[in-house]
Amino acid sequence: MSRRPLTLADLHLFETDERIGEAVLGPERKGEFPKLATLLERDGMPKINPLWGGRYVPAVKAFLDADNGLSTLAPTKPDGLEGTWTPGRSARKVRA
Repeated sequence: MSRRPLTLADLHLFETDERIGEAVLGPERKGEFPKLATLLERDGMPKINPLWGGRYVPAVKAFLDADNGLSTLAPTKPDGLEGTWTPGRSARKVRA
C-alpha cells in the first residue's frame, strides 16, 4: 500500500532538504534536491538555517515560484496622474 505523495503544504515551516526534495521532486528524485538547492543558493534559494536545522519552506516556495515566472505582485490601480507623454517636455505639471 503506497502512501499519499508529500506536498509543500504538508511540511513544517523549517524542513530538511530530503523532505523538501520529496515534496518538490517526488520520492524518486528527492535525493537530487540538496545539490540543486546548494547550487541555487547563489540565486536566492534560502539557505539552511543553522538554528532551526532546515530551510524556511515558505521562502523556498516563493523562490521557486519567482524562478518559474510566477509573482506575488499584482497590478495596481492607476492613480489618475498618468497623463499623456509628450516628447520634449521635461516635467508634467499636476494641478491640485
